[in-house]
Amino acid sequence: MDRLDWTAKWADYTPEKIAITSYDANISYTYSDLHVYANRLIQKFTELHLEEGDRIAVLADHGLEYIVLFVACQRMGLVIVPLNYRQSVNEISKLVIDCTPSLFIYNNNHKDKAEQLPIQDLKVSTFETLAVYYQTSESLVTKPFKIKEENPLFIFYTSGTTGTPKGVIYTNKMLFWNSLNTSMQLGITFRDSTINTLPPYHTSGWNVFITPLLHKGAHIGMLEKFDAEKILCLLELNKTTLFMALPTMLLMMQKTQVFKDVSLKKLRYIISGGEKVPSELVSFWKNEKNIFIRPGYGLTEAGPSITSLHHKMAELKPNSIGKPNFYLDIKIVNKDGVIVKPNEVGELCIKGDIVTPGYWNNSVKTSNKIKKGWLFTGDFAYSDDEGFLYIKGRKNDMYISGGENIYPQEIEVHLEQLKDIKKAVVLSVKDEKWGECGIAFVTSTNKDLSIPKIREELATNLVAFKHPKYIFILEEIPLTSLGKVSRKKLNKYFNAITSQE
Repeated sequence: MDRLDWTAKWADYTPEKIAITSYDANISYTYSDLHVYANRLIQKFTELHLEEGDRIAVLADHGLEYIVLFVACQRMGLVIVPLNYRQSVNEISKLVIDCTPSLFIYNNNHKDKAEQLPIQDLKVSTFETLAVYYQTSESLVTKPFKIKEENPLFIFYTSGTTGTPKGVIYTNKMLFWNSLNTSMQLGITFRDSTINTLPPYHTSGWNVFITPLLHKGAHIGMLEKFDAEKILCLLELNKTTLFMALPTMLLMMQKTQVFKDVSLKKLRYIISGGEKVPSELVSFWKNEKNIFIRPGYGLTEAGPSITSLHHKMAELKPNSIGKPNFYLDIKIVNKDGVIVKPNEVGELCIKGDIVTPGYWNNSVKTSNKIKKGWLFTGDFAYSDDEGFLYIKGRKNDMYISGGENIYPQEIEVHLEQLKDIKKAVVLSVKDEKWGECGIAFVTSTNKDLSIPKIREELATNLVAFKHPKYIFILEEIPLTSLGKVSRKKLNKYFNAITSQE
């Protein structure tokens, strides 16, 4: 039995324990089921002549079949390429062409898109067909497997909110050390359970809680689509102990009637990240439900479990992403590569076994981002005198106006501290006078709020050269499929408005 084959280990130790449950289909697989079904799937893939290193592109919602596929691919050395089903056919087609898969799998929810993709010359199957096979077939592979640490297990294409998506290679070594970091920081055991609503095409949908809980022999509930009321009911009914949600999701949950009716007493932590976690959100859940939200920081290229803020410090260190997890090194450097002092801003760099070996088909991008084992994250950060880390913003987001370095996230924090502003996003554009200038998009709780009023209030707590040149009040901030701010849509909105002037 291979030491990295966690499913086989738990199938041996606790074969009848429920490993995964689909709350959409009301079906559960034990660890024994997961082990046997994966081996039957391997038999099918062997018949299809799939070999180590081959890619399997998948256009499907998250669910039990996806996790069976994960176990089978890890044992065979195959690479899963989860495709973003929310993208257009044209966008998905480019990713299929880039990863050159040997097999394409989709589920019936995405049949229409799948049939329009360039897959005519590929082996094709559906999850529905494969599930029938592995649940009913008598064939069973029993040969031992050697899971190699350096083998890629996933290729995650970045969201592409600021450019062309890049395929991040995710290996078995990264999987192991990320799982260890996550379980060490959060105290995960076989008694824990989670509900995953994050999509499979993002590393969070696999490696925040799914793979660490598989490693620990715990229970994973699956829900294809995020539904605020349904999630709250399931968290309560299933006595869920750990949950991961983006700040946007948590805001939606706390606004429902169900939120008032559930106790969620078994929920030890909620992990949040992916974007700034407002201190007001942390305080609200603590005061209303006595539930701790633990902010953290992660990247597709590393972990994603990189830092974590201990729950007892969440209110004492607002806006901090915490401290580095156990098995990694960090440094913050200036533009010359020199490590900066506490409270000085520089680029955050990460080193360790959680760092990707590189980008698929992109050696130039790899060499630019990974230097002597250090991943240059592209995030500006600083540490305070006690070693707590704070993100100032993306390197690509920082702009220079009149010779001054300006960080959009700092302006966003100031805007969101104003009485009637609910959410703020700041971008930059070229400016004839200053070189670059800021654009702020805000949502408000007061329909009578005016832009002059925002400028008046902002003047009392932010130096003038950091003030956005343009401010727009929107009904809502556009989001990506993962719930992050869509800067592409905001730029498009600004260009459309200014082109009419």
